[in-house]
Amino acid sequence: MKKTENNQIYGVRPIIEAILAGKSMDKVFLQTDIKNDQILELRELAKKFDVSIIKAPKEKLSRLCRFNHQGAVAFTSPIDFGNIEEIVQGVWERSEMPMFLMLDKVNDVRNFGSIARSALSAGCHAIIIPHKGSAAINEESIKTSAGALYHLPVCKVSSLGDTIRYMRSSGITTISCTEKAEEAIYSKDLTRPINLLFGNEGEGIEPHLMRMAEESALIPMYGAVGSLNVAVATGICLFEIARQRHIVA
Repeated sequence: MKKTENNQIYGVRPIIEAILAGKSMDKVFLQTDIKNDQILELRELAKKFDVSIIKAPKEKLSRLCRFNHQGAVAFTSPIDFGNIEEIVQGVWERSEMPMFLMLDKVNDVRNFGSIARSALSAGCHAIIIPHKGSAAINEESIKTSAGALYHLPVCKVSSLGDTIRYMRSSGITTISCTEKAEEAIYSKDLTRPINLLFGNEGEGIEPHLMRMAEESALIPMYGAVGSLNVAVATGICLFEIARQRHIVA
């Protein structure tokens, strides 16, 4: 198998073989202007096994991989991704109070690692991310998480909107965390089943996801700075849930 030291696999057939062998994939980049039977096979296989496919020009693939990549470069994941429906079902079966964290395209690996560290420490059941636009789960994110990503399930989903609908049907309320909200996170009842939604570092939460969330909340701020780093903000909100639930003192 054509594999480099940074969990990278290049070449269409080696990537197909890796997926069939059960390797957990983070992302697969395919060259936009290449179409052949093997590329079609890889696309169909990726869809079957719920693997993220990202179209990219040849120049980007050549920057990602200095070898003859044949129009396909993949990155394996150091963790196995969880199934959100199975995890939600398991939480209810264990009679636990659901606490989930949904990240809309948080793409900085260090932020993602820090968030995972806080989420595990606060008692979060899983982190939910979209297939496209999220931070890579690699050695750097693992290191920043202090190993938390080895213990906290991460679920990649095709649609955050569909997952919000699934959460609602499962009795779990989605709260979007944004400075545009009118009510502070501290005034919310967080002892009920909760799914916290945070946006990325630059653009925040996608407007359609904001509309889908049942509620919104903000962190009150003092001074001239209007927002917090997303890793800091998630930590504050997660530990407010933990405080209200008496998980922490």
